[in-house]
Amino acid sequence: MWRITCVVLYFGLLAVEGSLSELDDLKDRPPIRIGAFNIQIFGETKFNKPGVVQELIKILSRYDIVLVQEIRDSSETYIYRLVDEANNSTRTNEPFSLVVSERLGRTSSKEQYAFLYREKFVNKVDVYQYADPFDIFQRPPYAVKFHSDVLEMHEFGIIGLHTSPEDAFKEINALDVVYAAVEKEFNTPNILIAGDLNADCSYLSQSKMTTLSIRKDTSYTWLIKDAEDTTVSGTDCAYDRFIVKGNSFLDHIIPNSVRTFYYDVEHQLPADLASDVSDHYPIEMEIRGKCNPALGFGNRVLMTNIPSFTVTVEDERIIPSQNLNYIRHIYQKTEEKIPTWSAQVYKIDTRMNYVKATKTNVDVTKAIEEIFQFYEAFDREILSLESIASVWKLLEGFGSFREPYIYCLDTRPVSAVDLTVSCSLVEPLICKIDVSRYLA
Repeated sequence: MWRITCVVLYFGLLAVEGSLSELDDLKDRPPIRIGAFNIQIFGETKFNKPGVVQELIKILSRYDIVLVQEIRDSSETYIYRLVDEANNSTRTNEPFSLVVSERLGRTSSKEQYAFLYREKFVNKVDVYQYADPFDIFQRPPYAVKFHSDVLEMHEFGIIGLHTSPEDAFKEINALDVVYAAVEKEFNTPNILIAGDLNADCSYLSQSKMTTLSIRKDTSYTWLIKDAEDTTVSGTDCAYDRFIVKGNSFLDHIIPNSVRTFYYDVEHQLPADLASDVSDHYPIEMEIRGKCNPALGFGNRVLMTNIPSFTVTVEDERIIPSQNLNYIRHIYQKTEEKIPTWSAQVYKIDTRMNYVKATKTNVDVTKAIEEIFQFYEAFDREILSLESIASVWKLLEGFGSFREPYIYCLDTRPVSAVDLTVSCSLVEPLICKIDVSRYLA
């Protein structure tokens, strides 16, 4: 038998009157989702395929800001019509606004970049079309600066780029210069590079990748990893990328939110419809909403008030009374049997009632190993293998132990836990295992 105890906060109960809606103003603001999507050759032909348009609307509705690439429409109307249809069918109280670049390209086959954004969450402050003085880019980068009152990061810019496959290395190699120009123009270090960079496979080998200036400079972080697949077809290539510099933007990204959105799998599409939508998947991330400092922890409160998360496994086995000495050994022979643990006896009135053995600041990946060593130190009489296995199962299942992150709460980068084994000194002789970690 095991039970789980989760203790996160304790404020006490207050006698209050009123509606729970009063709490809304105290809430942390939810994150927003940013996407980048190459909608392969988007124009009149694609717009006139009803099944494709409905799928595009479903995909775009996921985002609060989304960079759309490869708009090839000489009439310059169909991206506006797509946005109108999206606004009329999904999230109608949070409609998209739209900003579109001029038609770009050296040949007659020109493309536009478009940023769709929801003014409920962000406002467009400025746009910047990179001048490309040395004619490096087929479609020079197009950047937008946003402001938000609901995000922790109030101002930030996004640089959109769709590289020419044949010139991917040359164009990506110039991105550090583009980044510097946009940072100066927008007067903020919060800059995201996004788009279909063709940064993999035959267009950019791994050996050439290592020579890129933006790759050699370790201050840049490539958020979409080289092993990911952002292509709908049978290829396995990480063409689409997010890149940030330094920590200014990086610190506002929700951990584990950067991903490729496999819409064919998520929406259970047949292969022909999926490929009609695009030959690329969108990539996405989430940015942290504004946090209420009154609900935070860390340096703002005393250490004794830091909340903890605990799982408890109670061993269903009752230890025979003749084995009471094994329990007594926990405090009598701690230094001899398990010297890295500490033990203490607890009394009720004048009678010794139970004993606790504790080991603090244990790497969670070593927790089961430490508990097993305790089990062996006391001749396998104190705990059972089943109870240890139950703890193992719980630690593998609870994200709060594996991934120490709570929204709007700065948590420890490494999940350190405290281990406790408590055993009764009066019948029934039962032991339990606690694993706790502090959240802030």
